[in-house]
Amino acid sequence: MSGRRVAITGAGVVDGHASGVLSRLLDETEARRLSRVCQMTVAAGRLALAEAGLAGGTELALLVGTEFGDMVSTIRFVDDYLQRGIPGLSALLFPHTVMNTMAAATAIAVSAKDLSLTLNVPTVAGELAIARGAAAVRAGRIEACLAGGADEPPQLVLDTFREAGAGADVRGEGAGFVVLEALDAARARGARILGEVVGEAWRALAVRPHGVGRATRSRAIAAALAGAGAASAEIGLVYTSANGDGPREAWERALLDEALAPHRPPQRSLSLPAGRHSGLAARAVATAATEAGAGLALVHAVARGGNQVAIVVAGPRARAA
Repeated sequence: MSGRRVAITGAGVVDGHASGVLSRLLDETEARRLSRVCQMTVAAGRLALAEAGLAGGTELALLVGTEFGDMVSTIRFVDDYLQRGIPGLSALLFPHTVMNTMAAATAIAVSAKDLSLTLNVPTVAGELAIARGAAAVRAGRIEACLAGGADEPPQLVLDTFREAGAGADVRGEGAGFVVLEALDAARARGARILGEVVGEAWRALAVRPHGVGRATRSRAIAAALAGAGAASAEIGLVYTSANGDGPREAWERALLDEALAPHRPPQRSLSLPAGRHSGLAARAVATAATEAGAGLALVHAVARGGNQVAIVVAGPRARAA
C-alpha cells in the first residue's frame, strides 16, 4: 500500500472486571463525573499511550468505535425523567446521552487535540476505527492516533435485539485502544515497535439489515491483502469476530475460507467466554502482532447487515527494513 508505514507502538484494554485499574488511572473528579464506559475508555487510552511512551497534543488524533455508545446513561436519564419529570433531569447524565461522549471525555483526559471521530456500527466498530486510523496515518492526514473502541451494552437493548432476531451472540463490556503512528517517526523517537498495520480495508456485503448473507467473496480481505502486497498464503493466523452467533460465524468462516483458499491458517477469537465488545479489536491487533513474529496475521470482523473489516498485521520482525 502506497504511503507511510504504520507502526503499532502501544495497546491498552480495560474490561468490566478492571475496577483496580480504573482506580489507579482516574483521579477523584473523573471517577465521580464520568460514566462507567467513559471511565473504561479513558483508562484504556492512558494505558495505550503509556506503553507507547507518547503524550497528547496537537498531533494526536482519536478514533473510537462503538455499537451502543453510553446507552446505560441514556436509559437512566430517560427513566429518571419519566419517573420524576423535570426535577429528575440530571445535568451530570445529560452529556453522556450523545454517541460521542466517550471520545469527548477521552480527548480531554489524554489531551488528544487532532481529529476526533466516533464510528457507530454493529460488531465491527473497533476494527473499523483501527482500519480508518491506520489509513489516515498512512495517507499523512494525521501523525498519530489512539484507535479502538468501547461498549457497555444495556441488557434492555440486548433483549430487544434478540427478540428482533439479531442473533444469539455473547456481549461483554470494556474498552481498548492501540497507538498507531508513522513508522519513521516512531523509530526517530526510539519507540518500541510492537508491529505494523500493513494493509486495511472496509467494505459492505449485500444483505438485509441484521441479516446473514450468502455471498462468500470478500472484497475487504482482497483489498487488505493487496494493500499489504501479500498473498493469502502468507497469513499465518486469523483473529475473527466469532462470539456465539452461529449463523454469522458460519458466514465469516465461509468468507475466510474462500479469501484464503487453499491455505487455511488457524482461527481464533478473543470474544469468548467473556463476550465481545468494540475494545477487543485493539487486543486482537496487538496480539496478532505479537503472535505473527516474523510473519503476517489477519484481524477480521463481519457484522449482520454486511459491514466487513480486514486488517493485515505484520509482526515486529516481519518487515524490519
